[in-house]
Amino acid sequence: MMKKSMLRVLSILLTVVLVGGLLVGCGKKEKTNTPSSTTPKQEDKKEDVQVDVDGLQPEEGAKLIVWESEGPETKFVEAMIEKFKEKYPSVEITYEPVGHTDAKGKLALDGPAGVGADVFAAPHDHVGELVASGLILENDLFAEEIRTGFMDAAVQGVTYQGTVYGYPTGIETYALFYNKDIVPEPAQTFDEMKAFAKEFNDPSNNKFTLMWEAGNAYYNYAFLAGYGADLFGPTGEDRDDLGFNTSAGIEGMKFYKSLHDEVYPVNSADTGWDPMMTGFKEGKAAYMINGPWAIADLKEAGLNFGVTVLPKMPNGNHPKSFSGIRGNYVSAYTQYPNAAKLFAGFMSSEESLQTRYEITNQLPPHNNLLNVIDDEHLKGVLEQAQYAFPMPSIPEMGSFWNILPTAFQNVWNGVGESEPEIEAAAEALKASYQ
Repeated sequence: MMKKSMLRVLSILLTVVLVGGLLVGCGKKEKTNTPSSTTPKQEDKKEDVQVDVDGLQPEEGAKLIVWESEGPETKFVEAMIEKFKEKYPSVEITYEPVGHTDAKGKLALDGPAGVGADVFAAPHDHVGELVASGLILENDLFAEEIRTGFMDAAVQGVTYQGTVYGYPTGIETYALFYNKDIVPEPAQTFDEMKAFAKEFNDPSNNKFTLMWEAGNAYYNYAFLAGYGADLFGPTGEDRDDLGFNTSAGIEGMKFYKSLHDEVYPVNSADTGWDPMMTGFKEGKAAYMINGPWAIADLKEAGLNFGVTVLPKMPNGNHPKSFSGIRGNYVSAYTQYPNAAKLFAGFMSSEESLQTRYEITNQLPPHNNLLNVIDDEHLKGVLEQAQYAFPMPSIPEMGSFWNILPTAFQNVWNGVGESEPEIEAAAEALKASYQ
């Protein structure tokens, strides 16, 4: 789950998700300091090769370590270990608490030392670096099941350069939260919201129609994407196709600036998580843009609220929010690739993901489970997910998070114009490749 702390890091840079458990190698003495010989060579791969899972057995004496974030995810992994051992009682599996956003860095150190993950969870935007670093194995057992059984965003999230690597477990994005006591029916368009702001806003009392972390590129890029500025191209993998240094990106940035002028006229530095949540809870914000990580807090506060899709922009499109995909990955250093792949696939089965939803309350990305969502607020997030696209996972995203926030903040605060800021950001991003 993309929690408050993660989103704050995103606004300076991210961290998301948006979106996991790390299953790790047992650290046996016989492990070597090099990846398993089964590690696929990237230059040799043309397409996913399906392996018949029926009859495939774990290696004799297989021992796995599972890394997973502490919290409800822990309970899910522990439940999966028990169920998996019913079918494969000889496999020893040990759980270790490792945050899913920390797994990539930890594996880079522990893998060569022979004590790293066999299977691990990570946010999908780490996939590009994991592949480039040779840290993960291809999902050659369940790739076709992933492609046909999961939401498109989940498939794209765990796929890199046409090859499926991951085993999806969750999906998240942000949506429109609204206070039902103020607006019983949410605005369908931003034009409606702007009209409402003329009556509702009272800046002297910090009262604004819509609040969100307005300096955060994680949220703001949705406006550019809604105008057609696909970041790093349609699949998010072309570093030379920036997407935002286009007429679509400029129009999206201008619309973003209009929200400052007509809806939320506050300096970006004063639009963080705390003022947003406080304003929404106190009825000083009729709407906010937030994610499922805020739902439990609002319920505990007893707020009468709803969650729905982001309103349509003047071009008739909904903003295209970033989505985060949580998934598991198999380490290239594992000495037990059969056992590791079987367990990773087991955790992404339809039955397992329903259990995961019941335990963690995180949205399952499996097509057959969309109707099991019984929480009205999560249903609103899922509705926005149909307009979302996975954050690109290519390594250049690190530079994106360092550069684009400045462009958004300059435009929002009136110290820069949309087109020059877009052009400056594009040049800075291209320069970072060198």
